[in-house]
Amino acid sequence: MSKNTHANSSYAKSSGFTLIELVIVIVVLGILAATAIPKFINLKTDTKARNLESIAGSMRSALQLVHAQAVIKGQDGSTGSIDINGTTVPLINGYPSLSYGTFIVMNKQLKAWLEINAVDRNTAYKNRDAAPFFSDRANGKYLYIFFTADYAQKSTSFNCQVRYENSATMTAPEIRVLTDAC
Repeated sequence: MSKNTHANSSYAKSSGFTLIELVIVIVVLGILAATAIPKFINLKTDTKARNLESIAGSMRSALQLVHAQAVIKGQDGSTGSIDINGTTVPLINGYPSLSYGTFIVMNKQLKAWLEINAVDRNTAYKNRDAAPFFSDRANGKYLYIFFTADYAQKSTSFNCQVRYENSATMTAPEIRVLTDAC
């Protein structure tokens, strides 16, 4: 028999990965995927929370501009109104009031003083693709901004919202951002 018998066998010619090497690679990829997926899920949550915080910041800036205009026009008393972009905005203590009109009118007034792509709650109810946000109100002194995609969960206690509050007993409005349920 020749000495090269084992040289031509399948042992000498084998190239590639063994089964154990493939299993190890699959396990490592599984571990990496298991740690990466939660981070991507949190990105959506973080993005929604940052959007609401951005809206609240824009709202604070816009309110300062509205109040300055109200002071200049002498409309910073207990009641008043100013015209912003062709829309009459009722005021309490020089800040936007929420006690007048329908949901459509309130949303129009909101969009007059705040640059936001939002619809009123009734429009959001009928068409969830109408805008990324919708506005709602409660008790004539609270304005809520929610994500339209969250319409089914909306309530005053839903923790993914911006809340604007202004009443005759307040000297300045309060803005609250809730992001725990985003």
